[in-house]
Amino acid sequence: MKKWGWLNLERNIFDELIEAFLKSNEDFSLTLRSIMKRMNISIKKLSQETGIPISTLNKILNESRDIRISTLRTIISYFRRLERSSSDIVIGIIASRYTLDNISKKQLLIKGKKVLIKEYPVSNLEDAIISAIKAECDKVDGIVCAPIIANIIEKFIKIPIVSIKVREENIIEPIDRLIEKIISYETKD
Repeated sequence: MKKWGWLNLERNIFDELIEAFLKSNEDFSLTLRSIMKRMNISIKKLSQETGIPISTLNKILNESRDIRISTLRTIISYFRRLERSSSDIVIGIIASRYTLDNISKKQLLIKGKKVLIKEYPVSNLEDAIISAIKAECDKVDGIVCAPIIANIIEKFIKIPIVSIKVREENIIEPIDRLIEKIISYETKD
């Protein structure tokens, strides 16, 4: 089976439903039935949770009615909520590849929540803006990035952003490396 997404989950429900919707009413009906069966969701529960009348769901499942876009959105939103609750929180980190390579943990347990880290490597401001928009499209719950990037991308996206605070203990080692470079340049002259 083809792997989808950065978490290497099997095809996600969103992809399944959209692909089936684009093919035919029959494919959509079969796919929706399959998902409902896999997730142990009755037509009654789907109706209660989405607000879609049982009669409408029956017509969709029996292929006697074309599905409206608003109904499709409602169904997808419901399954996304279910799917999302199992993976807890996804945080996007926008940083240079060098910085991201130094992050050893891709999953954390914080305040009782499983937090998954999704990396967005960038090398310039334009990449950072594009990555922020991509992260929002990927449905991350929030973004961590450098302060200068945070001030810019908050104008483009509507998810929480936190910037990395640089502290003295984090800057001593880079200053030490810089001094070594400066001294080596001085000795070359």
